[in-house]
Amino acid sequence: MEKGKMKAKKGAASFYIVAFSTLILVIIAASFTAVVLSEMARSANDDLSQSAYDSALAGIEDAKLAFYNYQKCLSLNKKEGTIRPDNVVECEEIIYWVNHPDDGSGCDMVAKILGRISEDDSKEVMIEESSGGAAGGTNNLQQAYTCVKINKTPSDYRATLTEANTTKVVQVKLGTDEKGNQIHANEIDKVVVNWFAEEDRRSASNGRFQPRFSNISGSGSSAKVLFPALKSSDTALAVPPMISVSLVQTAKDFLFDDFTVTATSPARTNRGTVFLVPTDDATMASGSLEDNYVGIYNQTEKKNIITKSQMVKSNNRAVKNLPLVTYCDVNISEFACSATMELPNVINGEDDGRSDETFTFVVSLPYGQPDTSFSLEFYCKSSRPCGKEVVASEGGSTTVQKPVTLDGMQIEIDSTGRANNLYRRVGARLDVGDSYFPYPLYALELLGSGDNLLEKVNSVTCEYQSWSGFGPTC
Repeated sequence: MEKGKMKAKKGAASFYIVAFSTLILVIIAASFTAVVLSEMARSANDDLSQSAYDSALAGIEDAKLAFYNYQKCLSLNKKEGTIRPDNVVECEEIIYWVNHPDDGSGCDMVAKILGRISEDDSKEVMIEESSGGAAGGTNNLQQAYTCVKINKTPSDYRATLTEANTTKVVQVKLGTDEKGNQIHANEIDKVVVNWFAEEDRRSASNGRFQPRFSNISGSGSSAKVLFPALKSSDTALAVPPMISVSLVQTAKDFLFDDFTVTATSPARTNRGTVFLVPTDDATMASGSLEDNYVGIYNQTEKKNIITKSQMVKSNNRAVKNLPLVTYCDVNISEFACSATMELPNVINGEDDGRSDETFTFVVSLPYGQPDTSFSLEFYCKSSRPCGKEVVASEGGSTTVQKPVTLDGMQIEIDSTGRANNLYRRVGARLDVGDSYFPYPLYALELLGSGDNLLEKVNSVTCEYQSWSGFGPTC
């Protein structure tokens, strides 16, 4: 009996071992299957997300084409007219749709201008998929752009400075106020410059572009502002970057000699260039060191302010144009750096004598790295009605100052794309004119090497070819 009991116990143990082993294998297989299904679902969602993004980009490209048609109609001296639902798109209708984006056809404007849908229809625009470049494909993912809007009067100008395009020349073209009256350059007295946006920080988060601000070495008159290294391979690259902002303005009638003239009382100049150096030290940014730098951070107002006198001083060749240290905070969601520039009056003009035609800003990335987005916002004088908005608040209402609208500088495109039941929304800015046209960044360039950095060329207006035996080419 003892031996029989022992045999029964050994058999039961084997059964439990097999049962538990099978259960463990089933759990492992189920877990592996769950992981595979999860990865497949995530891959499918990624494909849908990318397809929806591509659909939104298709909407942006169509918006560019639609705005080109609008500009072409304006060049033909056409005027906006009434809408006629006859499925024949006329210039008068195109101009009306673009000028009145919220008047019944905001989302459908682009599709109607390009004839993607009929004028009395309100459908999304389906996108054909092609395989291997073949036309007439299918649409298995149900791709479409569902809503595309064009705003030709944004409240700011936005662009990106890169190593390939380090300078943007921005000619200011103002829109209208709340009552439809044209805003003029002489009504503007402040410009807010913002740079190093949140997307710049995301693209720079590979370990090299960690925030690394300028600092002070030494003390007193021997103190110096230290700039981080410039080499792209160096982890000490300056982040956020230093930028320069130049103002160009004139009276309606001016001489070229006016650009070299400054007046301190009242502060007047036709040009000025300031260099904005970021720092995360508010104390440093609110102080200054003679012959070294000037801090522009106002501790009371909690913002960086470039005064009129500083703009005038930057064009005074008798004094040093010192860098302006600017307090920046990379934890701010929109732009890490921001500075308010107070505009001086023009030379040989009245206080309201600034010309609309010559009001220009030049924004540059002197060291070319890292890439940075920037924006310009323009504010009216407090004595002017433009840019003011009454906002309801506790106990009544408050009047706040808003940036004025711009017209003829950029268009803002808002496009929503779809793939099956997943949507993506994309925004873009399109310059109406070419703001990357050549602009002189320096007066002298050193092209030599070694001890002979400055090489002289024996020609000014033509190419001298001594090796050909024929002398100059002109």
